[in-house]
Amino acid sequence: MGYSRLPAADVEMEFHMLPLEKVFPNPNQPRKVFEKQALEELAQSIRENGLLQPVLVRAVGDRYQIVSGERRYRASKIAGIRAIPAVIRRLDEEQTMLAGLIENIQRQDLNPIEEARSLRDIILNYSLTHDQLAEKIGRSRSALTNRLRLLQLPADIQELVASGKISAGHAKMLAGLKDPLEIKTWARLIVKDQLSVYEIEKRMAQSRNQPAGDSVKTKGKSAMSQDLHIRAVEDNLQELLGARVRIRHGKKSGRIEIEFYNREDLERVVETMVSLCP
Repeated sequence: MGYSRLPAADVEMEFHMLPLEKVFPNPNQPRKVFEKQALEELAQSIRENGLLQPVLVRAVGDRYQIVSGERRYRASKIAGIRAIPAVIRRLDEEQTMLAGLIENIQRQDLNPIEEARSLRDIILNYSLTHDQLAEKIGRSRSALTNRLRLLQLPADIQELVASGKISAGHAKMLAGLKDPLEIKTWARLIVKDQLSVYEIEKRMAQSRNQPAGDSVKTKGKSAMSQDLHIRAVEDNLQELLGARVRIRHGKKSGRIEIEFYNREDLERVVETMVSLCP
């Protein structure tokens, strides 16, 4: 078994058995959580049957960075094998991030928060629009935007989503709420009572439609109608801009607040707003 560096010729990809010490993980790998028991099971399978699916790598100096297949790489180290089958491709940084993300999405290896963070990083690092990235990964723009909205949840709620205690469906509903306290209240209820998405949606609807009392019944319905209208407008703006939007409505005036991560994200939002103008 041997290995060689990617030749200078215009070769799209090559297959080699690479010494394990020549292979190293990508620090920007989308997947951050590797279940120990699952790795042990894969390692045992590798000991008995070998690694049946090669990892994808790219040449970096005289070593090889993993593009996709870090789980297989980790399990191979546990199994104690000395060489690993690998496909070598010429990829730049953006292609490397996208390839790792796409494989993990297709294999459903990422939890929703890992996926959202990876999507955000690609957008910010490579100045892609939501439409451009959605096309690259084979998702609809709305699905991508909804996934990114999970990063607007409080940090402790994101952890519940990442650990699987709250599903992506639940998280999507929670991300539509504005009040952090309300989000945390519903999240605790989801975990405590093991509510399905349908059940929590039903309870949320009942909560919104609960009258405050007969004396203020008419006023309550009017305020609720206005609140639902504002929520609908916020949702539409968030969908268009790919950013969290809050509408503050006062007695005589109001304001629209748009969140952004950094200067590049601000420029993206502004460019999106300009492109929507006739």
